[in-house]
Amino acid sequence: MQAAPAGKNLSTSWSTAFITRLHRYKSLFLRRWWIPVLTTCLGLFVEAFLIYQMPPSYLSASKMMLAGKLNIAQGAVYSEDSVNFYGTQIQLMQSAEVRHSAESLVRSAHPELQPVPVEITVLQKPRTSIFDLAAVGSAPEYTQAYLNAVMQKYLDFKRGMREDRGHEITTGITEQLIQVEKDLRNGEDEMLEFQKQNNIGFIQEQGNSAAQYLVKLNQQYAQLKTEYDLLNLLDLDQNLDRAQNKTEAASGQGSDNQGMPFSDVGPEGDYLKAKQQIQLLKAERETLAKDLRPNHPKILKLNDEITKQDKLIQLFRADALEKLKTRRESIGKQMENLQANIKEWEAKALDLSQRLAQFNRIKGKVDRLKTLYDRLTTNLKDIDVSQVTGSEDQVSIMEMATPPISVRPGLIKSLLIGFGIGALAGLAILILLDRIDDRMASFSEFQHHFSENILGQIPKEKTKGKVDLLQPDDARHVFAESYRNIRSSIFFMPYDGPRPKSFLVTSAVPSEGKSTLSANLAITMALSGARTLLIDCDLRRGALRRHSEFRQRLVSPKS
Repeated sequence: MQAAPAGKNLSTSWSTAFITRLHRYKSLFLRRWWIPVLTTCLGLFVEAFLIYQMPPSYLSASKMMLAGKLNIAQGAVYSEDSVNFYGTQIQLMQSAEVRHSAESLVRSAHPELQPVPVEITVLQKPRTSIFDLAAVGSAPEYTQAYLNAVMQKYLDFKRGMREDRGHEITTGITEQLIQVEKDLRNGEDEMLEFQKQNNIGFIQEQGNSAAQYLVKLNQQYAQLKTEYDLLNLLDLDQNLDRAQNKTEAASGQGSDNQGMPFSDVGPEGDYLKAKQQIQLLKAERETLAKDLRPNHPKILKLNDEITKQDKLIQLFRADALEKLKTRRESIGKQMENLQANIKEWEAKALDLSQRLAQFNRIKGKVDRLKTLYDRLTTNLKDIDVSQVTGSEDQVSIMEMATPPISVRPGLIKSLLIGFGIGALAGLAILILLDRIDDRMASFSEFQHHFSENILGQIPKEKTKGKVDLLQPDDARHVFAESYRNIRSSIFFMPYDGPRPKSFLVTSAVPSEGKSTLSANLAITMALSGARTLLIDCDLRRGALRRHSEFRQRLVSPKS
């Protein structure tokens, strides 16, 4: 077999000890239940006596409500955080400043009333804007007057807060308005001076014209650069063919040609005509070569003309290349001129844009200052209106303080305190008794404290005087069965070697039930057919010999 882990054994031991302790406390409570009941009643009696000895208190109640808001000027009305509004007002009503002001008001208005401590309680009714105020004091007239004074001073305090806050805001807005007016005047002077030095309309028109002219120059430069790149990339024949196609397309569409011009005169026309002529001569020679010999005079004449045309083509080609080079150089000069013009106009357009942007910046600053000035003026007017009309959230008196009634404040709370103290005192006494009493109170406690095997458990018989011995047909079934369990445990108890035939019943102190247990166990064994001998070893105060009927019950049914 494998040994159980140490952690598991520790957990099992702890749970066993806890269950054992719980059974012990349960048994103690069942036996001593009257102790916590007595201490609890004593605690309630003491608290009731203290409440009875307290001087009488008087309760006066009133109501205040949150008035609706009149939205005359949004944004300039003094208001508080709506989320924490009700809690703030309750704390303000109970604040020391309001209470001191209320005491001064009562002292001045009712000098004949003797001041007494008054407790103020404020509650908000759920889902309403109503506050319930309650004042509790030992003097009825002073309590009622004090509650009315608290409400009045709260309203005065709120009004003072609104006026002070409104005065602060008005002063701040006025100072800011003066500064904004000064900045606005400086901005307008700056814009006027700029307009004197610059014609804004002319700058705008000139800026638009410069932008359009720059776009046109950039387009021309892009066309010339494309033509220049094509002249560098293509050879003479490709350029002449491209120029001829562009000329035909331009003439068909009626538009101007910005590329290389083509005409029937000049080196290009002569070069093309010579190429066409030599192609015709070669074609004619090929036709005649089909019927004539190579040395025929016509063939020889055609060869001479083809040779002359080749020389002419070379001359015309050189002239066309020279003209193409001149054209390329001319386009390059035009591109350089366009670049210079573009830079010049870009500088002009940039200067115009900067001056126009400077004007717009000054104008935007002036417009913002005008808007801020108008808004501050409007807010200043709105604050004046709100101070006159009181359009913010206001708490007003709904009901004045009611006539005081006699009450016992804190009755339930005091009784609960007495109940709790009495119950705790009773439990403490039970725990103390448990610490003093070292007797075993349950079967599981025996198992927890002793390693020896427990043979059985005998229930306690609720009878006055001595317990009667067992009868053959005893009606106390549970009592009789417990002895049968002990008998079976003895008979079937594991034992090494020869089984013992005698055992001893003893106890630590007298009158613990040794004689009753021995007699009933002997009767149980005898009734099962076992030969039984019971010996009373107490030579001074033996109890078994006093049972007159005991001898007949030990007789076996067979004998």
